[in-house]
Amino acid sequence: MNQYVLLSHILRQDTPSYGNRDKVIIRANSSIKAGETANSSCLILSNNHIGTHIDVPRHFSMEGKRTTDYKIEDFIFENCVLVDMPRGVACLLEPSDFYNLLIDSDVELLLIRTGFETKRGTDDYWNNNPGLSPDLASYFRGRFPRLRCVGFDFISVTSWKFRKEGKLAHKSFLVPEDGAREIWAIEDMSLIYAPLVIKRVIVSPLLVEDGNGSSVTVIAEY
Repeated sequence: MNQYVLLSHILRQDTPSYGNRDKVIIRANSSIKAGETANSSCLILSNNHIGTHIDVPRHFSMEGKRTTDYKIEDFIFENCVLVDMPRGVACLLEPSDFYNLLIDSDVELLLIRTGFETKRGTDDYWNNNPGLSPDLASYFRGRFPRLRCVGFDFISVTSWKFRKEGKLAHKSFLVPEDGAREIWAIEDMSLIYAPLVIKRVIVSPLLVEDGNGSSVTVIAEY
C-alpha cells in the first residue's frame, strides 16, 4: 500500500522569510461566529518567495520561463533521491560534499536534508543558514544529466552570510550563461519526516500570471 508524506510547511503568520523582511498575513473577511453566512479569509503574501516555494528561471531573468510555461507533468518526479548532509551553521554546500555519495545518475529530484529545519522559528534560520555554492549547478549537470530540481530544508539557495555567492548560485541553477538546462530550486522544505526511499514526488505550485516562483505543496509517495 502506498503511503504519503507532506514535504511542505503550512503557511502561517509566523512563517520565516529570507532576510526577515516579508510576512504572511491571514485575516477573516467574513465569519459565521460574527453572524455572517460563511467563513472566508484574506491571504496576503508580501513576497511570493516565502514559505515552501519553488524558484524558476523567471526569478533571475526577464527572458526566463515562468511557472505557467511548464507542462503539468513537469512538476511530477519519478526518480527522487534524499541525501542527509547535517549542517548547523552558515556554510556553502560544495561539489566535494557530494563526491562520495552514492546517488543514482538518473535522479530527477535531489533532496538535501541538513537538519537545519529544526532551527525554524529562530533568527538562526534566516541569518545563519546554509546555502548552495555557485559551482554546484555545473557539477550536478555533469554528474546527473536528468536532474531537474533540487530541494532542501533551509530558507534559500543563498546563505545570508554568503549573499554574493548566493546570487551567483541562483543564476547558475536557474539561468546558466552557457545556455545549459535550468535546475529549479525548492526552498524551505520540510524534510524531517521524509523517507529515505521515495517512489514519486508531486510538486503543486500556485499558478499565477507571470509567475517567477510560487508557494508549493509537495507530496512524496513511498
